[in-house]
Amino acid sequence: MAEDIHKMTNPEGIVEFERGYVVPDCVVLDSAYCSMGRMVALRACDAAGWTMHDSNTLLALVPECSVTMDDVEAFENEATAEGADLAALRESDEYKRISGAFRLAAERALNQGPCLIHDRVTKAFVESLGKTCVSAMTYASDRSAMRVRAQYSPVYAHLTDTDELDAAIAHEDARRRTWHALGGDDTRWGDPATYDLMLSTDTIGRDFAAELLARLMQG
Repeated sequence: MAEDIHKMTNPEGIVEFERGYVVPDCVVLDSAYCSMGRMVALRACDAAGWTMHDSNTLLALVPECSVTMDDVEAFENEATAEGADLAALRESDEYKRISGAFRLAAERALNQGPCLIHDRVTKAFVESLGKTCVSAMTYASDRSAMRVRAQYSPVYAHLTDTDELDAAIAHEDARRRTWHALGGDDTRWGDPATYDLMLSTDTIGRDFAAELLARLMQG
């Protein structure tokens, strides 16, 4: 039955209608490849006065773990290979070493103050540390624009064939999806139900997406 909001009783004072927004300690941002997530994150943090962390800056916080981006890439290549056994990989010493480094780094980052963390940890993990968190994701679907962005990456600058570029984009998304799946919680990377906020950079653009995130950080 369709409800007429104009005729509904005013719910003022009912707790279930009155929940207010509280600025979180952290924003966890996932991003589909070529959705400009890192650019959005960096601009939002610059505007809000927060710190942005990605894989590189997180690992720099835990030098004693001796985990490098080459280590991460090698592991992710193994995890996304055809026939990879995620259950076995989750129990492997290498996954425990790498994921442990990222989690320790995220904890240190959070203890330094409000921050946005790109990819490597989940909202559930942040909340397990007693911190508040909002989860967000940037995504895009304009394939022609995404291919152009992919060619700006030194890794894919040599690609010109559209099928090869689409395969590269799919591969990068698979790496992110697989890393999230290895985390072992019940959420799914890219599933709107997983996130508090979904940002289509095709629709609202890079700069306005950053403005929205900055507003969320500032309250």
